[in-house]
Amino acid sequence: MQPPFLEPSADSGDVFDEIREGFRFVADHARLVRLREDLLMEYALSLQPHPPANTLDDEHHYSTKDAEALAAYYLSLDAVNFGSGYTADLVAAGWALTGNSIYFTVSTALKDEFAARGPWTPEALRTLRPEEMRTLFHLPDAPAGHEVAALFAQALNELGAVVAGEYNGRFMNLIAACRGRASGLVMRLAALPGFADTVRYRGRTFPVYKRAQHAAASLHGASSRIGQPLFFDIDRLTMFADNAVPHVLHTDGILEYDASLVAQIAAGGFLDAGSEAEIEIRCCAGHAVERLAAIKGVKPVYLDYLLWHRSVEDARYEARPAHNTRTRYY
Repeated sequence: MQPPFLEPSADSGDVFDEIREGFRFVADHARLVRLREDLLMEYALSLQPHPPANTLDDEHHYSTKDAEALAAYYLSLDAVNFGSGYTADLVAAGWALTGNSIYFTVSTALKDEFAARGPWTPEALRTLRPEEMRTLFHLPDAPAGHEVAALFAQALNELGAVVAGEYNGRFMNLIAACRGRASGLVMRLAALPGFADTVRYRGRTFPVYKRAQHAAASLHGASSRIGQPLFFDIDRLTMFADNAVPHVLHTDGILEYDASLVAQIAAGGFLDAGSEAEIEIRCCAGHAVERLAAIKGVKPVYLDYLLWHRSVEDARYEARPAHNTRTRYY
C-alpha cells in the first residue's frame, strides 16, 4: 500500500543528503575518533540483516488503530525522547528504569497515560506543566528530576502550540502536510527548538536531526502495522545519532577513541553539547553505520535499531559507560 498523501514527483533527499555529508565531513577530519576501516567488512557480515523483532513492541509502546491517536503518541514520545545525560543522576536519586533504558521508561509511562486517560490533544500539550511531567514519568524529587521535567514540559508545549496553531489542532494534518515525505516531517519538526539538532564543526554547520528522524521512522513503522504507511522515502533515513550506537561501535572496536577521551568517559565526565569530542562521536558513528549498511546491503535505520537494542539488551555494553552529554537532542 502506498502512503495516503503520496506526492511521487517530490525530491525528498535533500535533508538526508545534508546529514550524510555532515557525517562524512566529520569522519574525514576527526581528531579524537577514528573509524577502523579494516574491520568494517568482517563486522558488517557478522550483523543480522533485519532489525530486532521487538522494535516498536506493544509492551513498551501504545498500540491503536486510530491514526490520530497513534500520531499523537509518537510525536509526543519523540518530543521527550531525550535525557540520556541525566540518567545516572536520576537513577541515583531513585528513578527506576524500564528495560535498562530511559527511552523504554518514557515510552512505557506515556503508553500507560494514553491507555488510562486517552490520547493527548495539542491543546492539552500546550498547558502541561513540569510537575505533571514529574508525576507522569515518575521522575525523582531531585535537581535532575526537576530539570528534566521542566525540559519535557517545554518540549511538549512547543509541539502542542505548533499543531494547535498551524495544523488546526490535528496531528494527522501535520502528517498530511508532509505529502508522503519523511523529509517533510523531519524539516517541520526541526523548526521546533527541541528538535533543531544541528552542529557546527570546523567552520561548517549541518543538521543531525536525531529525534525528528526517529519520529518519522516510528510513525511510519507503527502506521504500517495497521495498514497505513505514511512515507515513500522512509528508506532515506540515516542513523539516529545519540550516545548508544556509538557506544556499541566503540565497544566492538569499530570506533577508536583518543586515550584522553576514553579516560574522560570512563571517569563519568560530561562532554559538552557541541564540543569537538561529542560531535565526532555522534557523526563518526553515523558515517560508520552508512558504510556498514552499504556493505551489508541494508538500510542504515535497520542497523541503528539492531545496534541500539544491543546497547540495552546485551550485558557486555554495561561493562563500561557511554558518553554523557546533557542535551535536549538525545
